[in-house]
Amino acid sequence: MVSVENTGREPRHVERCAEILTARESAELERHLRQEYAGVFDDASIAFHIESHAGMAFADYAVQVVGAAIAAPARILDVGNGFGSFVVAARNAGYDAIGTEVAAYEVDFARRRLGRLRPQDDAERVFLEGGVFASELEPESFDAVTLWNVIEHIDDYRAVLARAAELLKPGGSIYVLCPNYAAWRNEAHYQVPWHPFLSRRAAAARLRAHGKNPQFFETSIFYRSNWGVMATLRRLGFDLYDRLNLQPMSGLGVLFGGLVRRPRSLLDFYNPARFAVEVAGRKRRQP
Repeated sequence: MVSVENTGREPRHVERCAEILTARESAELERHLRQEYAGVFDDASIAFHIESHAGMAFADYAVQVVGAAIAAPARILDVGNGFGSFVVAARNAGYDAIGTEVAAYEVDFARRRLGRLRPQDDAERVFLEGGVFASELEPESFDAVTLWNVIEHIDDYRAVLARAAELLKPGGSIYVLCPNYAAWRNEAHYQVPWHPFLSRRAAAARLRAHGKNPQFFETSIFYRSNWGVMATLRRLGFDLYDRLNLQPMSGLGVLFGGLVRRPRSLLDFYNPARFAVEVAGRKRRQP
């Protein structure tokens, strides 16, 4: 899945990006993005996406997030792995990471690049073409499932989160990052001013007014909110944690104590208008 979401927390590793992508690969990606997302991405968005998401800027950040609570060689599933940067970074850090992706081009690119960077890995086993419901993914076989800028592109995201819960071991962790469409912000893909509760008809009209093609929005972007994602995770049996999966954020005792000891972080976590949905959850162990 393609997104240009930037939470403002990702490190900007231009040097690492140059190492992880050859000049030929960068040129190929630029051609692909210009063709595939004409009328959506502008030049700045394309450059940012290649550096941060096809490169290692976001992947390094995401591995740090997971690594704060989960040690290698834990088994990780990256849902919607895109061009494969997070999986590559996680495997370089010693994790047994694999990815699933529905976009055939992105699977092919991820496999080709993995073959260049890590020829010891079986690229077809590491990057699976298809969704998270693939039969070869066994229940309760992963220590962590990550969904980086993915669920805003999935109509029935609750079913995907439910499937992630099935795949996690008891005590396993889920990580979700996506734009919060209940926030006052620029739309994460088109980079035009957005506001909460904008109807889809009005949103398409706004995109046209900014010279953008609304087709991608109409077919591939679905509104997600901070409270909506957290409510879904709780219903699926997850205890909520901060993005580093260290500070518990759910339960009456936690909430009361948090308001006393760390009110700013707790209020930011539950802020319905926060910039992005950025939450970890831990699957409850059966008694």
